[in-house]
Parts: sequence; structure tokens; C-alpha cells
Amino acid sequence: MENIHSTFTKKDLTKIITQRNIPIDCHAPRKNICKDLLPYIQENNLQYLFEPNIFKKLSIKEKDEVILIAKKLKSYVSCGLDNTKSLYNSTDDAIADAVYIAQHGDISSVRKAVQLLNESLNINIKLTISENVQKMLEEKKKIKKDSVARFQIKKGKYYVEF
Repeated sequence: MENIHSTFTKKDLTKIITQRNIPIDCHAPRKNICKDLLPYIQENNLQYLFEPNIFKKLSIKEKDEVILIAKKLKSYVSCGLDNTKSLYNSTDDAIADAVYIAQHGDISSVRKAVQLLNESLNINIKLTISENVQKMLEEKKKIKKDSVARFQIKKGKYYVEF
């Protein structure tokens, strides 16, 4: 008997369960959800759960490495792009690292590092951001835009007593 691949997180599984209206308790531990989901795999055409998750791009170790590169880039920019004060030997090395991590634009520190490098060198390195993260960023931007304090004028007679 096959098991659901470990690259599918509990969050991924609960999303599938709610989309397909499968009667499984989503608050149970992942192990129990996997066990309860096995009978429904055939009838709901979920055989892809036995293979690695194609949407899971990075392992924890790889993600830590990408974040470390982003920190190096931020440090490089904060040092004034000075090769003697940073870990980079040339600007080309920094750009190469930025291009490498730009494909992982879902990570906030990567977005910030590439944005800082783009602004300081006046270049345009494109970030790859998934639809879900893009929607979330647009929603945050809209909330920030709507929450700006506005000037209000109220007319009328006001009495102040001392």
C-alpha cells in the first residue's frame, strides 16, 4: 500500500479536502489525514499525491541557502556596493546571485534583496512570484493604500467653555 508523499504538507492536504468536499476532519494530525484520505484517492483522481509535490520548489536546506544569499546581497547594497567591504569580489557576482535567487520570489527577503539591488544598480532583474503570493501582495498594497489618513473638514458651530 502506497503512502502520500511527504512533500505534501497538512495545509496542502486540507486544501484538497475542502476543494473536493471529502468528509475528513481537517483538524486532525497530518498522519491521520493521510490515512483517512487513502480510500478517496482513486474515486477523486488524486494519484498525484503519491509522487513529489511539483509545486514545492525548495527543501528547507535550499530555502536557507537562498535566504543566506539574499542577506549577502542586502549587505552588499548597504555597504554602498563596495567590493572591499562585502563578500562579493565583483558586481557581476552579485548580479549572478540575484538572478539565481530571483526565481524564488515568493520569499520576502529575496524580493527585498533583488529590489534593493535593482534600485542601486539601476538594472531590472525580474522576480518569479506565484499567483497566490502575487494576490496577497496586491491585497496588502490595497489595504495600505486605503489606510492612508485623509484630511476631513467638518463644518458647524463649536462652543468651547473654560
